[in-house]
Amino acid sequence: MLLKMVAGCCSLLLLAGFLSGCNVISDPISLMQTPTMSDEKQQLNGAVNTQLGAVQPLRPNDPDDPTPIRTGDLNNDGIDEAVLFYETPDESVKIHGALFEDQGGTWVKKLTFDGEGTVLESFKLVDLTNDGTLDIVAGFSSGDSGENGDQKGLIVYSYTGGTLEKIYATGYTYFVVDDFNHKKMDLNGDNLNDLTIILLRRNEFFTVKTFQFSGGSFKEIGSLDLDSQALGVYNVVAGKVAQGRQGIIIDTKIAETTTVSNVIVMDQGKLRKLNLMDVTFKDATIASGDVDGDGILEFGNLEKPKGWSNRPLDEVPYFVSFYQWDGAKGTIFKQQQYRDSNEQVYFRLPKELHGKVTIDPKVSRKGSYLRFILEDTDKTIAEIKYFSLSQWERNNEGYSQLWRTNAQVIGIKRSSELEPRKTIKDKLGERKVE
Repeated sequence: MLLKMVAGCCSLLLLAGFLSGCNVISDPISLMQTPTMSDEKQQLNGAVNTQLGAVQPLRPNDPDDPTPIRTGDLNNDGIDEAVLFYETPDESVKIHGALFEDQGGTWVKKLTFDGEGTVLESFKLVDLTNDGTLDIVAGFSSGDSGENGDQKGLIVYSYTGGTLEKIYATGYTYFVVDDFNHKKMDLNGDNLNDLTIILLRRNEFFTVKTFQFSGGSFKEIGSLDLDSQALGVYNVVAGKVAQGRQGIIIDTKIAETTTVSNVIVMDQGKLRKLNLMDVTFKDATIASGDVDGDGILEFGNLEKPKGWSNRPLDEVPYFVSFYQWDGAKGTIFKQQQYRDSNEQVYFRLPKELHGKVTIDPKVSRKGSYLRFILEDTDKTIAEIKYFSLSQWERNNEGYSQLWRTNAQVIGIKRSSELEPRKTIKDKLGERKVE
């Protein structure tokens, strides 16, 4: 079985990619609306129900894209095909796929095919064979979480001449076939799509391998071994890591509270890890991503506010600072944020105030009250306060609501230097609206 070959992993952290600032919205539920389905989608769904029977298309366990039915031109005839996976629990093969063709405006089931395992982990349509047609790339697991996490297996299918062929199968912990904008991933700069497999089995191996399709098969074009004592991977993101450079950032847990962001690039046909430990090593779980929307990935670290050096670590209200690789041997500061320990409160500090703002250690208490001040003038630029519901109703002291639960309200006062920002949980709530 393919799934016996694979290494386990931790799940992707949902936070990745949701960190660009925007206005505070105190009621994310009000944003939820019933989506309007296009006529084409309605027709496709009807064809699936009619021709496959009472099956429910599977949503992949991929927070980046849980869409159950994908469409694209798989055989280069200028007409889209549709692909989906569904459960067959009473059969020896528990997951099957189905391919539909658009025949004169009517969707017709062309074929069904075998999947793997019992859980659909990921599902993409990408031209991995570099022949101008899309291939089906699907990740499966057994759904069993052992010491090393779920076992996973990757299959690449190609649709040619009216038949579907399984052209590649391998084990994986994570795989990369496109960047965070769903565009081509090309680590070696030859303008051809790559496939990168990340395999982690604790105390045995932690390996990154990049493949490219050539001469009818996938051939390895780069390999790199990382620290096999790592506890797990909690986030993987790929794309530009500097101007004109593509790479992969693997956010890795290496101890109970310690993580490192491994930034991987390819130079002269060899994968290498950038030596940026002073910035990428931290005592926090921070997901890398394009936090400032410039199209280049950043990695985060904790920054202790000035005046808090003698306080116990669990009392310190840390800033989170994000950096980019400069393309040589250093890094570039890009953004600083404040998040509370429960990641309910989030706002971005203006870039020009980096190094000029601290949290007043004389009056601030994490989880109760925080006063953000300019170091040189002691001017208050923001205050965050935690209220009980009754306190908030009696007198909220001019604070604006940032976050509300059944037990408390978190409010903020701010000066003109700061714009209001949405809480992280608001962002996650919005993301879940399909």
